[in-house]
Amino acid sequence: MVPLALLILGAAVAPLAGQTATNHLYDKFQVGGYLSSILLNSNVRVDGSGGKGEDIDAEDDLGLSRTKVQPRFDLRWRPGRRHELEVGYQFARRTGEKVITRDFDFGDTSFTAGLRVRSRFDTDQAFLNYRFAFMAREKTQVGVGLGLGALFLGTGLDAMASIASGGKADSVAFGTDNDLLGPTASLGAYGRFQVGSAWYLEADFRGVKVAIDRYDASVVEGGAAVRYFVSQAVALEAGYGLSAITVDIGPKGDTSWSATGKIKYSLQHLRFGVTWTP
Repeated sequence: MVPLALLILGAAVAPLAGQTATNHLYDKFQVGGYLSSILLNSNVRVDGSGGKGEDIDAEDDLGLSRTKVQPRFDLRWRPGRRHELEVGYQFARRTGEKVITRDFDFGDTSFTAGLRVRSRFDTDQAFLNYRFAFMAREKTQVGVGLGLGALFLGTGLDAMASIASGGKADSVAFGTDNDLLGPTASLGAYGRFQVGSAWYLEADFRGVKVAIDRYDASVVEGGAAVRYFVSQAVALEAGYGLSAITVDIGPKGDTSWSATGKIKYSLQHLRFGVTWTP
């Protein structure tokens, strides 16, 4: 439905594109809003106070959907011909319910097979990218990119158990909520190309493996997009992105993000949306 609406909009205003020869490779500002069809694969461990916990597969163990449509936003600012800063946010939030088929510990809470567990699993991503174009020609832009970001993991598991008391069965609700912050960084290359009066292509690829403080992370990020400017200010965009992140979080007791554990997370998305050049 979303791609069809974008195609209809593009067909309706396409004649506007022929009225301008503006080069949008070097716009001062660009603001984008998108709907992303995301494909997720998540594995998480939240340690209890008595030691390491167990790896939980969010999709297989908790019954969470692997696909979801979520919003995405970004802002690009180019302070000079060769420099660009991009900041953005990708939402990735899911809820589910399943009768679990194995015992596991999550934080300081134990869950046993046969319990019906309601789960919340949020894995939003914030990102800040810096790009430097060592090639800045009229229709070609190629350079290096440095990405910084954060993976915000928020989980909630709730269950109902039956206990025998005084010859009758009572139901008791229990659960756990945990939050982990996984900082990320990556380094790589990018390219952008004007391939017609209104058509643009772009691609990024970055990766890194680094240990900082209590975080041991490996990150691979990449993506590609095509833009079609329907006017001097508005473009339609279709794109693909990939984030594959593994973060081991060691102990540290003097921070609000003091939980320890491990996040192994991948997200692929197909996005469709609109960018605006003020």
